[in-house]
Amino acid sequence: RSPLHWPLDCIYLLSLERRANATYILTMTTTAENPHLIYAPIAGRAELARLIAAAGGITITESVNMANFGSTDLQETGESKKNYMSPSGMPLLQHGDLKISQSGAIEAYMASIAPRYKDLTPQQRAVDMMFMGIKEEINHNCGKAIFTTQKADKNKAIEDVCALFDKWGAVFEDQIPAEGFIHGLPYPTPADLALLNITTAGYMPFGSARKLAQYDFGKWEKVTALCDRVKADEHVNKYLSERKYADANPWGM
Repeated sequence: RSPLHWPLDCIYLLSLERRANATYILTMTTTAENPHLIYAPIAGRAELARLIAAAGGITITESVNMANFGSTDLQETGESKKNYMSPSGMPLLQHGDLKISQSGAIEAYMASIAPRYKDLTPQQRAVDMMFMGIKEEINHNCGKAIFTTQKADKNKAIEDVCALFDKWGAVFEDQIPAEGFIHGLPYPTPADLALLNITTAGYMPFGSARKLAQYDFGKWEKVTALCDRVKADEHVNKYLSERKYADANPWGM
């Protein structure tokens, strides 16, 4: 069966093992464990992965610890982050024998194993990954504005945030549908969730940047309407009502 149709409780993790005769042998292992996300108790670069899991029908476990920011080892276990291909950054994900870093890889993996998204086409997945990448670009620039630029020049930070949101807001407003979701499906996919993350769901760094610049995404009517539809989805609504870290603001910004 296609990997997109494997049941969540018996996911096949694939690896290619180099043999002496220069051929590659496909090996498979199974896991019944839930994916385990490792981050801090904030939205940041992990919130979209959490949204994808919730909307896609995946139960995850989490380790959250601010002390893990910038450290080379996980404080709880002493495990090196190198095992996840990370010198010190997060988020990290473990699922059975799989250990990975980088938010985009984690988001894409979550979407690939989510029961709700098992029938997405390669083209739809590509669009979802495009929105994940846009989210990451905006995340980076919001973080730069609130953590670095405003320390030297607050007005410049405000200008940068407004220019950033205006640039992407105009693209979103022009390209997203006036009705329904981005793929025209009866439910939101990671592309829709990424837009929600940027505009609404996640205080650090998006909400903090919006607050700094007093920026109102409400001026983008199609964007606002789409995000309202995403929030109304049963699974997303449940997550938003129970979320633990999305509104966290440990730096008081």
